[in-house]
Amino acid sequence: MTTISGTLRQRWILLVGTSALMGLVLLAPESALGNTNVQSVLTSTTAGSLLAQAQTGYPQRQDALINDYGGVLLPADADRLRSLLEQTRTTAGIEVVVVTVPSIGVYETGDAAIESFATSLFNSWGVGDVQRNDGVLVLFSEGDRAVRIELGKGYSRAYDARMQTVIDEYMLPRFRASAYSTGLYEGTQALVGQLTGPPPTALEQLPWGWLILGLGGLVSGGVAIAASKLLLNLWRPRCELCQVQMTNLSDTEAKEHLDTGQILELELRSVFHTVSECPQCHKHTARHFANPITPFSACPSCHYKTLEEVQRTTVREPTYHSSGEALVNRHCRHCDHGDQQTITLSQLRHSDSSSSSSSFGSGSSSGGGSSSGGGASGKW
Repeated sequence: MTTISGTLRQRWILLVGTSALMGLVLLAPESALGNTNVQSVLTSTTAGSLLAQAQTGYPQRQDALINDYGGVLLPADADRLRSLLEQTRTTAGIEVVVVTVPSIGVYETGDAAIESFATSLFNSWGVGDVQRNDGVLVLFSEGDRAVRIELGKGYSRAYDARMQTVIDEYMLPRFRASAYSTGLYEGTQALVGQLTGPPPTALEQLPWGWLILGLGGLVSGGVAIAASKLLLNLWRPRCELCQVQMTNLSDTEAKEHLDTGQILELELRSVFHTVSECPQCHKHTARHFANPITPFSACPSCHYKTLEEVQRTTVREPTYHSSGEALVNRHCRHCDHGDQQTITLSQLRHSDSSSSSSSFGSGSSSGGGSSSGGGASGKW
């Protein structure tokens, strides 16, 4: 009996001691514990719940101009971008919204492509003026390695080709180098230049205008470039000496017969240079086709079409009764020439072009504009 009682007493002491030790472990502060699995489980559970809520439906608009859900923009680029977008809205009355997401699949909307996601998001937020439908949405998805410029349905299809040029020449080269923040700023800057510059010509406005322009190799970007190159291959000159049809060289081969300025024009797509070679006497003939919708202009120093606008400062804001003025700094990528010009800013076109650029309420929209799917896309 004594032995049994002693054994029970030992077991009781062991049980009480173990319970006390477990209580100390559970009640001890996190810093005193070598293992924080309990805290990790609680944190993971909470994060999972929040992520599930965030994945339901399209993201809600929190800012009138920039919604960086993907955490892509650097502070300096975000400041420059906001200034650009505010100026565009004030001077031209155009609302441009930049959005980054980690991936369109995160939101579980059922959209298989960035195009449908962008159109639905545009219409959900009501980007742009409801009467003119001139809003623009720039959507960047790092996880999908895709970018989309969605245009309001007030824009003609001619602007699709212009937006493709912006993506191909300003965004994708930067994105391929993982310079996402820089690419978004420079691409949006070029986008604004296309929207606020001269309107599309009558030829661009035609449904098949891009194809006609492609005959001269004038349109850059996407399908238009492929079509223009195909048509240029069909349109080959005859050798003046041998009277046989010449062969068009590839861009790489053509560069051997171009100077440094022409090579840069070819790379910038500001001028299309085509070099043909005679298969018999090997004589070379060069043809040049200027791109009318490029943001580059002819440099007054070297005369190559490599001059671009790098900064614009408003001197006098335009009003609904008078135009404004701005100082434009330009830089040549070929000869490094730089200058400054004063340009006229068009007077405002409607009664209220601005809205608060701070916080937006859940699901609220700006002007009620809508998109029918126009715009351009790109992947890297």
